[in-house]
Amino acid sequence: MTTLLPQIRRARGFTLAELMVAMAITVILMTLLVSVTAVALDGWRVSRNKVRASRQAKATLEQMSRDFEAMVVRTGTNFEWLYTETDPDDPGPNDNESPNAARILMFSAATDRYDGDVEGRNDKGGDVTGLSYKLLYKDPITDAYDDRFSVFALYRKLVNPDETFEFLLEHDPVDPKDLDTKFRRYDAELGDSDNFVCENIFEVSVVFTVEYTELVGGRLVTKIERIPIIRTGGEEAAETFSFTGNGIKVDDDDSVEFGRGRISSVDLSITVLTDGGIAQLRRGGNFTGTALEKFLSKNSFQYSKTILLPQP
Repeated sequence: MTTLLPQIRRARGFTLAELMVAMAITVILMTLLVSVTAVALDGWRVSRNKVRASRQAKATLEQMSRDFEAMVVRTGTNFEWLYTETDPDDPGPNDNESPNAARILMFSAATDRYDGDVEGRNDKGGDVTGLSYKLLYKDPITDAYDDRFSVFALYRKLVNPDETFEFLLEHDPVDPKDLDTKFRRYDAELGDSDNFVCENIFEVSVVFTVEYTELVGGRLVTKIERIPIIRTGGEEAAETFSFTGNGIKVDDDDSVEFGRGRISSVDLSITVLTDGGIAQLRRGGNFTGTALEKFLSKNSFQYSKTILLPQP
């Protein structure tokens, strides 16, 4: 008797050529997927940085605008009401300091005087406050000057009216003290966390517009002069600008042709770095000249605003 065994069909596997084709297709698909994901992430990162920088810039410019719009000046005395300079401290990591860090000292009827309790229990009737803006390179969380965690941060010191009247508005007509000297008493407090305004601000630039009259051909002609307080601004730029009750001084010179003019407006400009830009500065490498321009074009956003100033 013959027994019929079921025929077992031999399973056929993939050939080497088929495996290689499948692997190639998989690699191509994965490469495309990674590329698309990387492009999407880069786009998201750029958008996030732009939105974050825009929010920071808007908040900073709005704060500074309110202070300048309420700026207090008086004419007829040699008292100094406004002082701006390119900061000699050059905040920033080694060899990558901020090229334009304006330091601003002024008086203003700030709306957040008396810790925001205007017309409240703490309000003693004063309306003039001393204000100081300064760019520092430090850790805004721990208040430490540690390069590992430091960032460019803008600080604003507000001196309440009572203290302003006692220490900043004190005036000796024979031997008057300038604002720079008077505000030195607050230098140690300026970097406190309570005075923090915004981080990642690499540059703070100020341009004042001055209107003055000049006799031309027997007629008074109104002229306009723009004075940038920018270290890298060329011959027309100044390193210090001040306004006293008797006129305007530029680089301690009160004989400028517009010395008896009025400050009609101020242009504020700030450059906000991305987080990646801050990281590059920390890693080192000297960004100057063309290298700095390329670095800023890839890692920063610039915002500006023109503010009309009150007239005395």
